[in-house]
Amino acid sequence: MADHPLSYWLSDANATERLWRSIVLFGANTAAYKFALAGALLEVSSKGIDSINVHELAVPFAKRVCDHLKVEDRQGTNPSNSFIKACRQFNSDEIDIDRLVSVTISQGFRYVFDAFHRVSQEEIPKPFFTVEGSSSNRKLHITDQLLKIDNLRSALLEREVEARWRLVETAWSMRVPTSLLNVGMENTSQELIVSRDFSTRKSIGNAKWAFSGYQDGKCFYCNSELDTNNKLAKQTHVDHVIPYRLQKTINSEVNVDVDLVWNLVNACSDCNLSKSDKMPNYEFVKRVYERNEYYIHSNHPLKDSIILATGKTPAERRSTVRRAFDVAGSYIRSSWRP
Repeated sequence: MADHPLSYWLSDANATERLWRSIVLFGANTAAYKFALAGALLEVSSKGIDSINVHELAVPFAKRVCDHLKVEDRQGTNPSNSFIKACRQFNSDEIDIDRLVSVTISQGFRYVFDAFHRVSQEEIPKPFFTVEGSSSNRKLHITDQLLKIDNLRSALLEREVEARWRLVETAWSMRVPTSLLNVGMENTSQELIVSRDFSTRKSIGNAKWAFSGYQDGKCFYCNSELDTNNKLAKQTHVDHVIPYRLQKTINSEVNVDVDLVWNLVNACSDCNLSKSDKMPNYEFVKRVYERNEYYIHSNHPLKDSIILATGKTPAERRSTVRRAFDVAGSYIRSSWRP
């Protein structure tokens, strides 16, 4: 990787989707507001709307939070505030939509516009919107780079927002240190599972959408575009880089579980079927490590799950991945590449 751990995501101001993913995946999250705004912006821009006042934006923004409260009641590090309370009241028919909009404008939008473009203590190179006016008279002007994302790509990015949101809210709701959580996959359904032990296993949606953003929407092996439904895109499969059949061996000799997030990647159907249970070429050692470091600079609970599995420092994590590949290579003497 380059000097800054997120340089790939932040260095190219023209890489629209990459900049967008940097906000969703790596921005700080003490509440769910950034995810709600991201989803609302994608909804608005996909309709070709280039400016919207806060009264109009409040509805898609607040309704996303209301919907998530029905799944996980905790939507931030602080369990409740006036905006979250209003969303709960709306869900239980205690207040109407006009009151919800009013509270959203005064409280829900209080900090999120200013914080949205901030990643790793700096602003992204190009904003996706600008704000005109103040208080209840504010208007957001959507910039061209967001408006130019076509509807298929917008739908993919919205799935990634939802997957990221589910990860974060699950960590908040479980109320245990994320350093104690594992994130793996149920192989039959390919559902992503967050667990502390067998009594706290929680499914949080399809694994491929949780992984998609961190791979820039591309196949881990051949870099082809995945799952946008256009003619050139390929179907996404979730693959164990070190084959699953070596799970007991690697666990015994390296003390790391190959069925956890650090060893799971999105691959196109061609690569997944071609690779099967072969070992990939050694070039993918570095790629697995780098992809995992992107998780490390994210949060809740992918970061701590990978640290728990592979090591506390970059050197330890790199060493664990290399040792796992070396041991696997001694049992499966193949060197597959696409």
